[in-house]
Amino acid sequence: MNNWQILLAIVIVGLTILIPIYYSYLEKSKRKKLQDKLVESRRVTEREKIRVYIDSINEKYRAKRR
Repeated sequence: MNNWQILLAIVIVGLTILIPIYYSYLEKSKRKKLQDKLVESRRVTEREKIRVYIDSINEKYRAKRR
């Protein structure tokens, strides 16, 4: 075998090992971002529930005061 064939074989084997590792890293980072967005949306939902509850209490109090 020639030197360029050996070098080409090493490059191909190296890429077949590195590319799946790279894509699995990207997939993990996408999942992490998605999970962070989901957690943030749950926080917003909880804040909205609290806000609605407080508004209902305020309305009841205002109705009593009138």
